[in-house]
Amino acid sequence: MTNFDKVCRMNEAFGNAKGDPKAIDWERVRAQCTNILDEFIELNKALGANDKVLASLAGAREAIQQDQFDSQPDLENVRDALCDINVFSYGAHHLMGIDANKDMQSVVGGVMTRFIKDDEDKAQSIAMHADAGVTDVVFEGAYPTMIMRSASDQPDAPKGKFIKSASFSKPVFYEV
Repeated sequence: MTNFDKVCRMNEAFGNAKGDPKAIDWERVRAQCTNILDEFIELNKALGANDKVLASLAGAREAIQQDQFDSQPDLENVRDALCDINVFSYGAHHLMGIDANKDMQSVVGGVMTRFIKDDEDKAQSIAMHADAGVTDVVFEGAYPTMIMRSASDQPDAPKGKFIKSASFSKPVFYEV
């Protein structure tokens, strides 16, 4: 299974159905692509960027959030840019001598631990988030990929936010 296949499966588990290339929902695509900037900010922080750089990048995110798209998307250039992002990302792994396929397996595996697996995990997740003040929640889907969301605006959990399960674990990367 390719990395793309793994990410497709992960998105389907999150309830993100495969789109129709004849009727692209550009609002959903724009929202998804905003996450690329969030990850770019996280990458720069990890690379050691100073606070001024990070604040500037956060400002760019704010500008994009204000929905200032005033022209139709260019499908060919969107596809090219998304592939270029992958090319440079995989290139960075290459320059570090790190196997990107193994890292993707670790990351996707970690993301999949965010789901509620069973009744025990559900009870522990409810209790853990209640201790943090998040008590109004709803559940979607079925085990082992049940989703827990905030049902209203709460501390650190705006309405609709996906809430990690108590069994969540960060990715574990192979030792270099």
